Amino acid sequence: MMKFRFRRQGTDPQREKIKQELFAFNKTVEHGFPHQPSALAFDPKLQLMAIGTKSGAIKIYGAPGVEFTGLHKDTTAVTQMHFLPGQGRLLSLLDDNTIHLWELVAGPPREVGGVKREGMVCLQEVCSYSLPGRPGIESCSATRVTVLLLLRSCELLCVGTEGGGVYFLDLPRLSLKDGQTLLQDQVTQSLPEDYRCGKSLGPVESLQEHPQQPGKILIGYSRGLVVLWDLSTRHANHLFLGKQQLESLVWERSGNSFVSSHSDGGYSVWAVASGNPYTHQPVSSSIPYGPFPCKAINKILWRTLGIYFILVFCIS
Repeated sequence: MMKFRFRRQGTDPQREKIKQELFAFNKTVEHGFPHQPSALAFDPKLQLMAIGTKSGAIKIYGAPGVEFTGLHKDTTAVTQMHFLPGQGRLLSLLDDNTIHLWELVAGPPREVGGVKREGMVCLQEVCSYSLPGRPGIESCSATRVTVLLLLRSCELLCVGTEGGGVYFLDLPRLSLKDGQTLLQDQVTQSLPEDYRCGKSLGPVESLQEHPQQPGKILIGYSRGLVVLWDLSTRHANHLFLGKQQLESLVWERSGNSFVSSHSDGGYSVWAVASGNPYTHQPVSSSIPYGPFPCKAINKILWRTLGIYFILVFCIS
């Protein structure tokens, strides 16, 4: 009679090592459009486009074959990105409320086949920053970032928050400027009594730099108030007492007027006049898909072509 011997195999360390070497998966290269994009930025000077993803990855694309990849340490969604034009630097805001500065840097020279060549360019994180909490306020939501504005000088970053404060960071160090922070309480003191009504101004919804006068910015609050703030004098030049929930702001290129868009699907044109520090009513208002309120206009753009102007709406 023939007998078969069945032997149960034990764990062979050498065999397991060989299996890992043969079948292990290692990601060596990425190519193509990134998965789950969540933010976009463009550098018109260097012709670079950046795409941020929900997993914290950043992809930068240039001419055909030019592609760079960066990955934040934490797997957190990228919510906003802004290029420092012409510098090869990129700012990113994550969903965990941290701001990061990235830079395209060249590695050390290397020798290939006896020929000395320049080092490969890669995308590296230079520094990061997180806004400190306000004294006496336990909740961190007051300093949660809602909007970023990079001034044209690329030397200052304006940070609007959910608590209505505006903070100013030096670039490229990402350090908070002492004595420059604008809190909501300072703005409220400049308002007429009948407009205050004991209500909060709400989060900062929009920040826009004056197209002709650097250092002057529009600050738009959720409740509808818009403030023209002078960074050099730290004084409000003008207050626009809007009453509709604000979504977005955009300047007309001369700086003589701006447009605000609102949660009811309407927009208003405001004139920036000297003299009276308060403007109670806009020059004109319209609900383009009305007459009844509809979905919010989350983003509005003003483009001028000759004597005509075009308003572009982004509706949720």
